[in-house]
Amino acid sequence: MDFKKLPFWGQFGAIAGMAFALVAVAWWAYPNFGEMAKKNEADESRLEGLQTEIRKGQAIEAKLPEFEREIENLQAKLSDLLAILPTEPETGELLKWVKNLADQSNLDLKQFNPGALRPVEFYKEFPITMEVNGDYHDLGVFFDRISKYSRIINVSGVNVGANRSGRGSITSMFTATTFVYDDSGGAQ
Repeated sequence: MDFKKLPFWGQFGAIAGMAFALVAVAWWAYPNFGEMAKKNEADESRLEGLQTEIRKGQAIEAKLPEFEREIENLQAKLSDLLAILPTEPETGELLKWVKNLADQSNLDLKQFNPGALRPVEFYKEFPITMEVNGDYHDLGVFFDRISKYSRIINVSGVNVGANRSGRGSITSMFTATTFVYDDSGGAQ
């Protein structure tokens, strides 16, 4: 049978029959074709989401050396700040430093009484009551040298009076407050 010799309606019917047979076979072989199409759309959407996540991860990975340099810089700054605001009171080191400073300033260190740590936000105050004997000018030199120390030290409650005994013309009592970093975050 020659397809070209069939009349137009015959050719049309043959093509329509083959198309119907093809659709029937596809429907029989793939009964869930609509669900498969929906699943493919969902998978494509999920794939696009994963590719977006991959691109974000790659962008972060590209910035990793920059972040590592920033971490190194911040660690160096933290080390510098811990010199100013240590995590421990370091009473012994502070006493040696103050005694040496008093000697350099021609003062006699009569009293060095560390007080209790007082929590304040992310740090603790460490008050130290001191008494020195010497001359007025030497006391000013002593305070000037304290102000140049690498740690923060506030001097308050300065009382100056005449020295009735010992070396120097004055005696002075004051509180030197230094600070300690509270690495517990102020939690009590």
